[in-house]
Amino acid sequence: MDKIRLTHIGLGRWGFDWARDILPGHPDVEVVAYVDSDEAALRRVQKELGASPGICFAETRAALRSVASDGVVICLPIALHAPVAREALQAGRHVVVEKPFTATLQEAHELADLAEARRRVLMVSQNYRYFPAPVMAAEFVRQGHFGKLSQIKIDFRRNAPVEGHNYWALRNPLLVDMAVHHYDLVRMVVGEDPVELSCRSWNPPGSPFTGDPCGAIVLTFPNGVAVSYRGSWLDQGPQTAWAGEWQMDFERGSVLWTSRADRPNSLARERFATKRPNAEIEVQTLPRMPLYGRKGVLAAFATVIRTGREPPDFPSGRSNIATLAIIEAALKSSAATGASQCLADVLASTSKAGVRR
Repeated sequence: MDKIRLTHIGLGRWGFDWARDILPGHPDVEVVAYVDSDEAALRRVQKELGASPGICFAETRAALRSVASDGVVICLPIALHAPVAREALQAGRHVVVEKPFTATLQEAHELADLAEARRRVLMVSQNYRYFPAPVMAAEFVRQGHFGKLSQIKIDFRRNAPVEGHNYWALRNPLLVDMAVHHYDLVRMVVGEDPVELSCRSWNPPGSPFTGDPCGAIVLTFPNGVAVSYRGSWLDQGPQTAWAGEWQMDFERGSVLWTSRADRPNSLARERFATKRPNAEIEVQTLPRMPLYGRKGVLAAFATVIRTGREPPDFPSGRSNIATLAIIEAALKSSAATGASQCLADVLASTSKAGVRR
């Protein structure tokens, strides 16, 4: 089967990580062109990855006109996601774009509409979905092994380094850039979208952060499930895996799981355990996933392009609007000192102010 040909747009720190560690040797995709406005970034892929100068471009338009490709992978700052994705869709390309999807809800709606009109696949790289533990958690809920899900508790604990951290200067280092992974996993695992949310965030004394690095959120779902989330970039306690520590309580037991190790291409911290009342914790065997994380994202992207069918947990642009709405609601609630936000109202407003990174 022919590989899906990709134009790789954006070769900064994270974009180069894609170029070096994720895309080479992938069984389903191949890179046929690189794009970055920084000449040094293009020279780097030529020197370190052996890219031909003839497939390296300073502008997306030139790359799309010069090199035949099936799709693009976008690894750019969030403000550039919408204009570049729009250009690619209009040029007939399928699109996979890094999270957060777009800077505003309106941009997200417009891109989802455009992708559907052009019959192109638009996928958001919510790569935490493509790890064994959350996949097993979502299936556990669907199968009802312990009865109905009642509540979830999530803890995310990280301590930013003493000197220099790329999150220090962000306006919303937790609620937007990091917690987007956790919001999205909650949607996948519960199998529904929340209806209401309240949030408080704060910046402790002596913090090196510009924006609030700590926060607490409560989400409620139409099926009655409540989710409490605590996150911090300045936690002195034991550091969690990047997906956090999850406790899921059911009618007849609980599930404990964690996911996404320090190294993004590792399964070292994938854990899934169950506990029935008055019984010992039982560690469960996780499903085997030959391609996981961002490699799993690309595999799913290629499959949907080939089949034209989206599986239930596929993070399409349309589906990811609900994840963006959680970000928007969290920011609004935090700004209003924890006032409850209705997600339907947030979605209806489709504010251009949108997601502030």
